[in-house]
Amino acid sequence: MLIKEIMPLLKIHGRTVYDEEKEALYCDWSCSGFSLGVKGTYLKARILADSDQIAGMPGMPQPPADWPCVAVAVGEELTFRYECKEKEQWVTLWESEEEKSETLRVMKLSENARGKMAFAELETDGEFFKVEDDRPVMEIVGDSITCGFGNEAPNNAFEFKTSEENGWITYGALAARELGYDFSMVCESGISASNPEHPMFPMHAMDDIYRYTDEMYAKKYGKDLEDWDFQKHHNDIVVINLGTNDSNPIRFYRDFNQIEAMENWFHKQYKAFIQQVRELNGPDTYICCSLGSMDYYLYYHIRDIVNEIKEETGDQKICCFEYIPINMMFEGYGAAGHPSAKTHARMGKELAAYIRKFVLGE
Repeated sequence: MLIKEIMPLLKIHGRTVYDEEKEALYCDWSCSGFSLGVKGTYLKARILADSDQIAGMPGMPQPPADWPCVAVAVGEELTFRYECKEKEQWVTLWESEEEKSETLRVMKLSENARGKMAFAELETDGEFFKVEDDRPVMEIVGDSITCGFGNEAPNNAFEFKTSEENGWITYGALAARELGYDFSMVCESGISASNPEHPMFPMHAMDDIYRYTDEMYAKKYGKDLEDWDFQKHHNDIVVINLGTNDSNPIRFYRDFNQIEAMENWFHKQYKAFIQQVRELNGPDTYICCSLGSMDYYLYYHIRDIVNEIKEETGDQKICCFEYIPINMMFEGYGAAGHPSAKTHARMGKELAAYIRKFVLGE
């Protein structure tokens, strides 16, 4: 069956785009996808995939193209994952020796900037049924840490592989499931909260793309930008982990007379972004500004911004905290010094505990 014929039965997770021309549902953000009930012995999908090419470091070989990874979860457990390296392919996502009814969460496991993926058709030998899910929703907004960059890579491996990036076991996804929340992720490796005013350090900025459903999809395929419907897709909590990449232009800038001005610029822009998040999500959403577990250079600015907003507006549904740094002796590293799966598990516990205490008042 074409995906458009089944869409009324799908419980969508995260920001997705239905492409009318290709008759396919693009699920590009980490862990975006859908839940669907299947009564039968298998589920197959016709998947459209495109690679993305990330520029290499000066003087180094060009890295290979990145292809997206699809995954299926039954309950808490990932039961299937597959790296889609063809433009179009049929993939068996789930099988059972006997006919049974199962609720499957089908998702893109890897991040948006490292390959695009869409579902065009679904097939089973039985029938599909709708899954009800009225859980509250947590949105996690961030950079490579939030994506799970290399969290399953060998200790501090230099090379990045989408097959070693597992969004399902990132700190945000783990915290959400521990709290009984559904979740969505808006994250990209290398992204900043706001684009620094310096030509040596051009970066994709979250304050430029957050309001849209999928700016990277629109740019890749020449589509018009689509505003995300925040009212229809209400977030109960938005967790933001940005600022790690914003520190790079300051750390590596050689004109020390400009450092204070650059910090002040970040302060102004990050504050504007948080105000944008509040405006788009409305007054009932709790906003949690966090930083870690790799770099803390700008944390005190983030803390001061949160306090300023609370004092100026009376907004008490905003908070701030920092994760414990990576413990390299007991947790090791993922790829390129990023948090490992062990670190993500610990960060997830930290975030869940903080939300229980300071947001849910438990």
